[in-house]
Amino acid sequence: MLEARRILVLLVALLAALAGVVSVSAWTPVDVATDPNLRMPGTQPNGALTFQSATGCNCHFDYYYMSPPEEPGLNWEGSVMSQSARDPIFFASLVVAAQDSIWALGNPNAADMCVRCHFPMGWLRGNSSANAINFSGYDYEGVSCDLCHRLYDPHFEFTFAGTREGTSPEGVYWDEATTASHTALTNTLVQDRAASAAVQMFNNSPFFDAAYMPPDTYTEATSGQMYVAAAGNYRGPFADAGGPHPPGYSRFHKSRYFCGTCHDISNGALANQGADPTQPLPTEVQPAYAYYHAERTFSEFMLSDYGQEGGAAGTGSFAPSVFETSRPGNVIASCQDCHMRDVSGAASGAASAVMRPSGSTEHPNSGQPLHDLTGGGHWVATVLASTVPTSLSYDPTNAALLGNPGTLTLDLTQGAPLDWTSLQAGAGRSIQTLSRAASIEAATYLNNLGTLSFRIQNHTGHKLLTGYPEGRRMFVNVKVFDGADLVYEVNPYDAAVGMLKGQPGVAGSPSLGPNERYDDRLVFEAKGSSTLTGEQQTFHFTLTTGRYKDNRIPPRGFDVAASAERLADPVYQGLSAPTYFTAAEYAGGYDHILLSGLPLGATKVEVGLHYQTSTREYIEFLRDEINGTGGTLVGTGAGGDPPYIVQTDGLFSHLRGWGNAIWSLWEHNKDVPGMAPIQITSADAAVEQSPMTYLPLVTRR
Repeated sequence: MLEARRILVLLVALLAALAGVVSVSAWTPVDVATDPNLRMPGTQPNGALTFQSATGCNCHFDYYYMSPPEEPGLNWEGSVMSQSARDPIFFASLVVAAQDSIWALGNPNAADMCVRCHFPMGWLRGNSSANAINFSGYDYEGVSCDLCHRLYDPHFEFTFAGTREGTSPEGVYWDEATTASHTALTNTLVQDRAASAAVQMFNNSPFFDAAYMPPDTYTEATSGQMYVAAAGNYRGPFADAGGPHPPGYSRFHKSRYFCGTCHDISNGALANQGADPTQPLPTEVQPAYAYYHAERTFSEFMLSDYGQEGGAAGTGSFAPSVFETSRPGNVIASCQDCHMRDVSGAASGAASAVMRPSGSTEHPNSGQPLHDLTGGGHWVATVLASTVPTSLSYDPTNAALLGNPGTLTLDLTQGAPLDWTSLQAGAGRSIQTLSRAASIEAATYLNNLGTLSFRIQNHTGHKLLTGYPEGRRMFVNVKVFDGADLVYEVNPYDAAVGMLKGQPGVAGSPSLGPNERYDDRLVFEAKGSSTLTGEQQTFHFTLTTGRYKDNRIPPRGFDVAASAERLADPVYQGLSAPTYFTAAEYAGGYDHILLSGLPLGATKVEVGLHYQTSTREYIEFLRDEINGTGGTLVGTGAGGDPPYIVQTDGLFSHLRGWGNAIWSLWEHNKDVPGMAPIQITSADAAVEQSPMTYLPLVTRR
């Protein structure tokens, strides 16, 4: 395998030289399985591992002609979870990650940390490669049914004992009515113990000890650390599930730790660099939150009131009076409570399927989990739906841009066919999810002082917004009117250009008008920094060593004192900023904002909160880095390679086209919600007068 790859590299270099293109690539291939930098605990790539395509899960699809919300298949295939291996932004990001990895580490293997969560089945069955060229068939089905329902809990002993999440009594926490659940749990425990015997450290020593415990300091399995049971050994959250393949009862599938598997991401390649491979590696004895922040959704939840023992009551659309969970008082204690909320119905069309909650005596308070799995992924679902010729939104330009597997490492014909109706439904659900995420409250404009105050209430269980730092953001726009005339605007967005106006240091950001201003504190985002590139602010995912900015709104009860340990503390202008929010704001999960300097005597003030999946700035970064004009990498890399080798190195033969493709895709779809700002919520401020005769000195808080 390695020898063949070396020959390929030399052959491409020779062909390039013959064509007049000089390639000076000097990086050395290292197989993923033998690279200690890439090693993280869990099930490792294995050519003997097999999975089932979602097309084989036909009992969970189309069993109601009207496709009600409880049908798992419809919702899953419209989610970005099912399309993680078809996301065009992912592919463009992967190209940059592989190039960055060659520059920093001497091979492209750090891109593997992207692949393992986006192509989990392909990664597990040994098809992993930094250029994704070996993936085919059901590898393209992303985070699939067969994968999720074969995951097991590496801390199974604690979960079985009822001490993992604090359960008193455990029957209430897990909604278990009889001893049948405990009997089923015991059977699953036996299977988990047997599966754990195959898990090893990189140095081939056992990962679990004789008591089936992982290392004491390894407290969480996140960052794509998957523990996968044998084929056909399905697991699910109910002890009384029926059907031809009754799953093993798994508390793990009800647990917040399940979602942490891929929703707390760190750069293990940098953490393991230089470590002694004969000893346990840093990634094998530490939780992923301890090193190189990339994304901290799970950590944010764990630091909130919802992540504490017993959970907490939600707010807004998630308040106990309007939002039902399986827990006493309708509290929220797991990610699934919101992202796979309880509904009435059955999981399949089989005659033995249990109607929940009415038909279950074992779990009488638990509805059928809605396989919504939705965040803010409207843009990806919409664009993919438009590539299907039968779609009502069919777009031949999008189909042409994404339908050329000979040029791009993406083949939309592989795996379960795209279902445009499910994708459009998923895009609609993402808008609904965003609309429930926040509210603007107590908005008041004092027209004799020109001040505006309002509160952004976070109704989610994590920071608002959440997710990866590559261009994802939320911003407040304020419009001030005198009658029908717009006389002043804060954070104006130029739709024609596709950018916020007046951004300092951002090339191409349109200039502000005379009655406009940009306020960086009202742009909520996470921005990385890199000592490797020397950038205070960077989009280089693989090279991020710190953070320049993280002013995203905390969830209710956010434990800021413990947040630095998880690299989840607020950061502003490159410095940890635990006092960025007040104690009341951390406790209540909101951001209270005071703006001064607005016009006096206005008659109306509109406040809007907007969300973007990504930005023009990030898409331009991807285009330029892939096309070799980025200029953010300098000098030669770890293998003596030039900073930009995508256009000359054979590894990228099916990836180098993504630079122009992602830019063309953005240009053609920049007005699609997600790239264009989505208004999450808005409010008209109450117009009042203050008896004060002076302007406050505070400009925001």
